[in-house]
Amino acid sequence: MDYSSEVARHFAAPRQAGTLPPGPGTLVRGEGGSVEQGALVVFQARIDAGRVVALAWQAYGCPHVIAACSLAAEKLTGCTPAELGTFEPLCLRGPLEVPALKSGRLLIIQDALRKCLAAWDNGDQRSPLNKRN
Repeated sequence: MDYSSEVARHFAAPRQAGTLPPGPGTLVRGEGGSVEQGALVVFQARIDAGRVVALAWQAYGCPHVIAACSLAAEKLTGCTPAELGTFEPLCLRGPLEVPALKSGRLLIIQDALRKCLAAWDNGDQRSPLNKRN
């Protein structure tokens, strides 16, 4: 399969990939998909003063998934927590030239981001990222 130059660019040098180091603010986590489904996405968001001050991700999937996570993280850093839940990853199809048959993979990103928002809304600080055992 041929990939667009934008997918190749994000795949070669993904933005904000990895995990967030300890720091100020509240750290939330959201996960979508599964390895069995062919794509797994985990987002971490650090929220401070009503803004997503840092956003990191880890993903297992095709180059389209990797590029979409990278582009989404760029777009969402600095947003409000509510914007994590309203982000429509299908808007990334055009810039990344994602084929229609892979649209479902982008929705996995939406699931992970909505779970980040749910963790924020619920005040859930019990994720493995925040445990101090």
